[in-house]
Amino acid sequence: MNRLERAFAMFKTNRSTRRLNAFWRASMFLLLFGFAASSLYAASPTVLRVNVDATKRGKTIGNKVSTVNIWQFQTFQFQSEDEGANLSEFVEHVQFMQATGGNASRDLFLDPNNRDVVDDYDFEPLLNACQGVLNLGAKPFIKLSVPDKFSKETVVDGFGVNALPPDDYEVYFRYVRAMAAALVERFGRDEVRTWGFGVLVEFENASWFHDKAKSPEGSRDAYFKLYDYSVAALCDQLGPDIWIGAHAMACTEGLWDERELLDHCAKGVNAKTGESPIPIKYFAVSFYDDAPDRPHPLTLGETVARIRERANAVGLTDLRFGVDEGRILASRKGKNAGDLTFRIVGQTYQAAFDARIFKILIDSDIDYFSAWSYSSAGPWGGYPLIAYRVAQNVAKFRNAKILSVTEEKTLADGVDCDAVAAFDEGSETLLLMAYNFKYDLNYDQTADVAFDVDAPFWKGRRVKVVETTIDDKENFFCDWLADKERLQIPDDAFSWSPDSGNLDIGWIAPEYKSLYDKELRAKYLEKANLSPRTLELESVIGEDGRLSIATTLSRHAVVFYAVTPIEE
Repeated sequence: MNRLERAFAMFKTNRSTRRLNAFWRASMFLLLFGFAASSLYAASPTVLRVNVDATKRGKTIGNKVSTVNIWQFQTFQFQSEDEGANLSEFVEHVQFMQATGGNASRDLFLDPNNRDVVDDYDFEPLLNACQGVLNLGAKPFIKLSVPDKFSKETVVDGFGVNALPPDDYEVYFRYVRAMAAALVERFGRDEVRTWGFGVLVEFENASWFHDKAKSPEGSRDAYFKLYDYSVAALCDQLGPDIWIGAHAMACTEGLWDERELLDHCAKGVNAKTGESPIPIKYFAVSFYDDAPDRPHPLTLGETVARIRERANAVGLTDLRFGVDEGRILASRKGKNAGDLTFRIVGQTYQAAFDARIFKILIDSDIDYFSAWSYSSAGPWGGYPLIAYRVAQNVAKFRNAKILSVTEEKTLADGVDCDAVAAFDEGSETLLLMAYNFKYDLNYDQTADVAFDVDAPFWKGRRVKVVETTIDDKENFFCDWLADKERLQIPDDAFSWSPDSGNLDIGWIAPEYKSLYDKELRAKYLEKANLSPRTLELESVIGEDGRLSIATTLSRHAVVFYAVTPIEE
């Protein structure tokens, strides 16, 4: 329980708020914050004081949680409603990974196995999937790929798809052009032009794509040609200035230097049309930590900075940058592997991890981070995970402008405690966020956080302060871990890591899955659908125009504040 909760416990009920009477609104609130701030430096080995100048505003933050991934749309069940994780409130784009081919289950043909007929197109599965995305209020983001039957020889590498380029690029061109034509016929050119397109997933990853010799130069040139023909086919049907780009590993060394694509687009000639420069609107990377206690050697900021430097050097100064997949690869081992389903843990660690990523995206001017999942059953469906609650609140910053801050901090060993401050001029709302993170699932230390806000435009006015705390108390997964130990459910009851948050999938022990379904799931669903703890208070900004807010964060906790003026 933090200082706000302890002081106001007598005035509020669980997960709801009760307005204080006029006396407490005028005095107790400021007294509490003054006490919290004065005792801040004695309570915790980690201390963060954030000085915010709400008059100095930078660029608009944008929607950093705008995008989610679907591994294979052919097997995905689109649904507009689920059990509480309403991603429609912030998801704007849904990526179809390796969407147009690579094996018989991905190729869009009547008979994917008949290599003698290469134009028996069947785009209906893709059209239906795109309609599903539109029904959710989002836009499709289609990652083009090479059908398996466009290669007489095949090489299947790590991702279960043929990694070779097409034998005939003209055949590939006609396929992509026909696909674009089918999209236009169903949805209209103006609509489809608002969608996103990419060419392959992790294009320099040898497990996804390479030439027959698996040579760096040959694989690079094959990709350049594939990119050129993809652009030409799409522009043929959609017109110029389409939203097209590419997704590289970037954080890990690939078969060739992914930055050479920027040189090609800026200075090269399209192998199909002879035109130059070659359109590219965005460049995305992958970014994964190896495990909760093993961060990647190259940081996310460093990964994008080296791409941006090259883009600027060749004149591509207007590129958008994103992360098209990532988060955490693995944790404790299940029966078969330690891989995390959808690359997230269920522990509250994920809340602080995601809040920290949000801070990095802002600091490094990265436009979005595309997630594999926020829900118990995958990208859509099931009940909300703790990471969903963070994304909900992060999305509230989308129209806000970043504020100038200075920080004073004392950090315990290995701890990252930091904050974000922004101002939404449209709603006249001050938005604050802080987190207490460490690369350790078993980390168990608190962090004292204080915001000192200079807001002279509010001097003498009453304001409402809403605090939203996301910590272990909000997380059903903590209950699950206790139940798992009590019921002696072993780690090898799961095919993937038992730290995976997606409890509706991955079971390989029927008796334990039945126990979860019958006795545990309803309890977790109820808790997961309760709103995060909020505390709503009123205060009066003094003639100095300053507001002070302080709290104590438990391990891996995240706190959000929304401050708005009260109409007199």
